Amino acid sequence: MFTTSPMELVSMLVLKEKTEEVISYLITLGIFHPVDISKIEQELSVLSVSQIEDESAEWQAFEIKLRDTLRKFNSSPAASKEAESLPVTFIKSTFVTIDEKLEPLISQINEAREALKINESMRAQVKDYFLFPIKKSSLYTFLEVTLGRVEEKNIAALERSLKDIPHLVYTLKKELGKVTAILIGLKRDKALLDRVLHDFAWEKVEFPEEHKELSKDVEAQIQAKIEESKKRIETANAAIRELANTFQGTLSKIRSCIILKKSLLYAKKYLYTTDRTVILSGWVPREEKERLIREIKKIAGASYVEGKKAEDVDISKEEIPVQIQHWTLFKPFELLINSYGVVRYGTIDPTIFVAFSFLLMFGAMFGDLGHGLIFVLTGILLLSCKKPKLKQASALLLYCGISSSIFGILYGSFFGYEKILPAIWIKPMLNVIEAFRVSIIFGITLITLGIIINIVNALRDKDYVKAVFDKAGLVSGIVYITAIAWLSKNFVSTGRVSPLYPIVISGGFLLLFCKPFIELLSKKKKNKESLFVSFMESTVDILEIVMGYLANTVSFIRIAAFALAHAGLFLAIFELSRLLRQTGGAVLSLVVIIFGNILIILLEGLVVGIQSLRLNYYEFFSKFFITGKHIYQPLTFKER
Repeated sequence: MFTTSPMELVSMLVLKEKTEEVISYLITLGIFHPVDISKIEQELSVLSVSQIEDESAEWQAFEIKLRDTLRKFNSSPAASKEAESLPVTFIKSTFVTIDEKLEPLISQINEAREALKINESMRAQVKDYFLFPIKKSSLYTFLEVTLGRVEEKNIAALERSLKDIPHLVYTLKKELGKVTAILIGLKRDKALLDRVLHDFAWEKVEFPEEHKELSKDVEAQIQAKIEESKKRIETANAAIRELANTFQGTLSKIRSCIILKKSLLYAKKYLYTTDRTVILSGWVPREEKERLIREIKKIAGASYVEGKKAEDVDISKEEIPVQIQHWTLFKPFELLINSYGVVRYGTIDPTIFVAFSFLLMFGAMFGDLGHGLIFVLTGILLLSCKKPKLKQASALLLYCGISSSIFGILYGSFFGYEKILPAIWIKPMLNVIEAFRVSIIFGITLITLGIIINIVNALRDKDYVKAVFDKAGLVSGIVYITAIAWLSKNFVSTGRVSPLYPIVISGGFLLLFCKPFIELLSKKKKNKESLFVSFMESTVDILEIVMGYLANTVSFIRIAAFALAHAGLFLAIFELSRLLRQTGGAVLSLVVIIFGNILIILLEGLVVGIQSLRLNYYEFFSKFFITGKHIYQPLTFKER
């Protein structure tokens, strides 16, 4: 829990025909993190790399096609729990069959939507502008309106000829075998309309000065076409839903197959092949190694499987994947660690320390029972989110609310009112010196903890020079603690202060200055000509240590400063509210208090969160954090 999980490198030699079976089992186990073994065992680089480009492209195309099909179906069936390898021909034929049935329905929907859009636009113009008597078709923005006569026997044929052109024919009267009608179309189709009308001997008639009211009848006809288009869309959508239900099981199996194949291909990238065998290597947690080797040997028969401890592998620790296991309670704080970087393999995991330091600093700077309870309620409401990151952030908000509430009780503050609750500890505005003193003590403790973690990390790496002489090493730590004790004695004691303090500090600086000699003796520094430069670097390092630790310590004053600012904002809001109440603005006074609290919660809550992170990152992490490169990501049955 306080360090990264120990890992082992497992390499296996498998017969080619057993490759997919072995990898499929590794996917089922979900504990094998594949690695390019040629970067560890250089002699294996002469072997052939598995060629998977064409196969990857094919399955990538299948994945894109599946996504497109599911988008058209407006559905997303879950992958089957039992993944099976499906023949490529079956997947291709399934998509062909779906396309043959789906494309006509989609075309029907697109045509109906286009007709619906046009008819709705026509209805809008008719409603706004189609006020009879009609005089000129130029009155309309995009409608082409014409009045004319045509042989009654040709009216049906005319309608058929115009079926692909958005139009409306409204019959006014019939006499002597001819029909007088109004034709409404789009100006964009004027040339087509004129050609069709010419073919049917359409006789244009000038609009008379007076007409009966026709707009409602025309609207009714357009509305009928709109309803027809909507019905066609709904019919096609119903057919698509039925088609989706029909193929749901098959598409679910195809989705599972694609996930499986992509995981297989991901593992195959790390394969090295001979004529009859393949070599696959990867990292597994130490406690899982024996089970993995035992099961793989059962599947692959006489295959050779070997495991090595990470410490025995000739590879930089930065290259070893990192697995960190936390209790559920501490999972949300992984967000804070991961936003800074990946913890290097073999080092102390700071998550638990950050959990306490972050919450203590946040609560101390934002201590109010009312505001804390709002954070708690918000965090509880957001915990129902399905996205893991958002769920972690919600839990983090809940924890911050609890911390803020606890410090609110200690400060005796409830939405800024300090007369409702008695202060169990201090009131920041009345105990300024105490607030600053506690902040500095907390900062010294956290910095010292960072130094201790750095020393432990160096000892775990067997880097004893770093453990002793690093900027956050043993010597620097002793100098820092001694200097703090000396300053404290000078401020508190009225008598003579022991001369041992400056002697220890001077001795520490002397040791740090001699660091180049020690590195040379320990063979850490091979270039003797750079000794003078190293002395100069030591001088600069000593100055940097002094200034750095001083700045780090003083930086924690901001905890008390923000606690005071929090209380000060309440004073400003209450004073403004009091002035408004005195001038008769009781309602406005209440509004100021409400919105003032909202402003403090949103603005100061964000600032305090950032400051808590900053103190952890720059004052604490800077002492010991070593960044790794890879998070442990084993082969699993999931979409990549």
